[in-house]
Order: sequence, then C-alpha cells, then structure tokens
Amino acid sequence: MEYRYISDVKPKDLWFIAMIRTYRSLAGVVNVVFTVAMIMLSIRFWGTSGPFIRALLMFGCMLFPIIQPFLVYLRSIKQLETLPGRVELLFDDNGVHVSSDGKQEDIKWNKIVNAIKQSNMIIVMSDKSHGYMLTNRILGDEKDEFYDFLCKKIRN
Repeated sequence: MEYRYISDVKPKDLWFIAMIRTYRSLAGVVNVVFTVAMIMLSIRFWGTSGPFIRALLMFGCMLFPIIQPFLVYLRSIKQLETLPGRVELLFDDNGVHVSSDGKQEDIKWNKIVNAIKQSNMIIVMSDKSHGYMLTNRILGDEKDEFYDFLCKKIRN
C-alpha cells in the first residue's frame, strides 16, 4: 500500500491546533473563568463607572474570546513563513519519504513516534516535538483508511 500527499498547511490549521491545546489545558479554564468574571463585573459596574473604567472592562471582556485568538492567528501566519513551501510525503511499507526543496529524507516506521487523529487533520509525529500535518483537504475520503494504515505500521 502506498499513499502520496503534498502538504498544504494553512495558518488556520496551525491556529486550530494552538487553540485546542490552550482550551484543553488549565490555561483554557482560567481564560473562561476570567471572561465570565469580566462580563459579570462589567454588568455590575457599567452604570457607575467612567469612560476609562468602561474601556478597561470592555478590554477585559474581549481579551480571551477575541484578542487572544487574533494574536494566535497572527503568530500562526508568522510560524508558517518558517516552514518549507512544498512538502511531498510518501507513505509506503518501508516508511515515510519526505521531499522538500530538492532534499529527500527517509524515515523508517520504527522512528515514527505516533499518529494523532483530530477532527480536521492527522499529524504524523516524527519525534516528540516535530511532525507532519495532513489536513482533511489533503486526505479527502482516505482519512480513516490512511489512519488505520499508519497505526498498523507504527505498532509493528
């Protein structure tokens, strides 16, 4: 069996991973609690506060649901600039073959750490902190079949 894909990572894919990581952690809980507390404070003190305090209350209410995701998106755009442009991935019985900018790398299956299936992508981890993202746009209808193939190869 052989699967060939050209990686097509967009800023929204990196943004999605960062937001999932944040809101599945303690930081996400703190963000939600802070936002709810700011909304309650704003409702309570809006009528008796001056323009400066109202601006601070508005900023506090928008910090985590609007400003933070926007800044994470900007960071995703900047991060994407450091990634190679066109990455071709070939998955076969021998391993993963990566081609990018005229360079070739072959990774044996015993070196692949994990395959992570998420709602919008599969991430093939080449070590604990690096991996290759394959979005649903790239995988199409082969997503489940490809994930099963990865799992069989990694566990063997």
